[in-house]
Amino acid sequence: MAKRIRKKPSKQKVSLPTKLMLLVNLVFAFLLACSLLACYISPTYFWPIAFAGIAYPLFLAINLFFVLFWLVFLKKYFLLSLITILLGFNQFNSLIQLRGSNNQKPSTESIKVMSYNVRLFDLYNWKNNKEFSKSREQIFGLFKEESADILCLQEYYSGKKTSSNYADTIMKSCKFKNYFDAYIDNGKKELPFGLATFSKFPIVSGQKISFLNTYQNFCIITDIALPTDTIRVINTHLESIKFGKEDYIFVNELTNNSGKGNDLRQGIVTILGKMMNAYKKRAGQADELVSIIKESPYRVLLCADFNDTPASYVYRQIARIHNDSFKEAGSGLGQTYTQLLPILRIDYIFADESMKVLNYRTIHNNYSDHYPIVANIQM
Repeated sequence: MAKRIRKKPSKQKVSLPTKLMLLVNLVFAFLLACSLLACYISPTYFWPIAFAGIAYPLFLAINLFFVLFWLVFLKKYFLLSLITILLGFNQFNSLIQLRGSNNQKPSTESIKVMSYNVRLFDLYNWKNNKEFSKSREQIFGLFKEESADILCLQEYYSGKKTSSNYADTIMKSCKFKNYFDAYIDNGKKELPFGLATFSKFPIVSGQKISFLNTYQNFCIITDIALPTDTIRVINTHLESIKFGKEDYIFVNELTNNSGKGNDLRQGIVTILGKMMNAYKKRAGQADELVSIIKESPYRVLLCADFNDTPASYVYRQIARIHNDSFKEAGSGLGQTYTQLLPILRIDYIFADESMKVLNYRTIHNNYSDHYPIVANIQM
């Protein structure tokens, strides 16, 4: 009797369109992995990784698309993007908070902290208002309305060109008891632009610490005596990209596809060069900032405009030793920069790990090119 020979089931062939989609998926999963590494690799040593970091939201969105795409067609390839996304969950958590707003009521042992890049109170009328800018009065009104216990300002303008002292105005209208400010010194003269910290509690001491790689960016330290403790408040503004008017014109032309030949190439090289230089400088400044925090004899509150996103080396250096108030009690995307992409969070309030963030919010207004951020922190 003849034996029946069983045929092995043939493997289902992968179609060419599936292969192409899988290849594209592999590319973007790799780019997402690179953006995750941007937190760990200093741009000082390998600057291209920083560009992957700033593109993290884009790569994340594309990989989420691929997860859904493969699930629709019941393909196991969805695991490729899903695993890469989960590996960067902490980074995802820094970008967006899915919880509702945390509205724990302030306690008697909590303080209200506001951080705000005020863009020189719109000194040069960047908004091109026909008569004059009302931003300064609006910002002063906001300070009075919010009545923070500690107020940290970046890109602060003292009012010297108008023969005014804006610090006195803020002190009187907001009932602050003390303030400490410091300004840019280019070696020839002190400019009326810098940082300022206001407090309703006594300031024990104040100090300006310049970063080694620039004269324009620095931090100020104020030791503040609370009723039950003394804390150190660090206020800082890290290196900006310093786009000029011609750079914005070029970006606009690029968006409208009106750039041509050598001009297009030169414009891209110029912009990438400025970004590379800023990434490198911020990395060095962040390393200095970590040392300053670690050497503090008091618990530290840090208010900062990092000019960098949570998917950056700068952010991770601070977040590994202090709590990000947005992650602790914020919600949504937490956007703080009003220009370009509607997802850029570059302003932060960090609190010592022994402190509890009761609530956090972003105030959406158009008084500056940044949004003010506010947190209630229990000591």
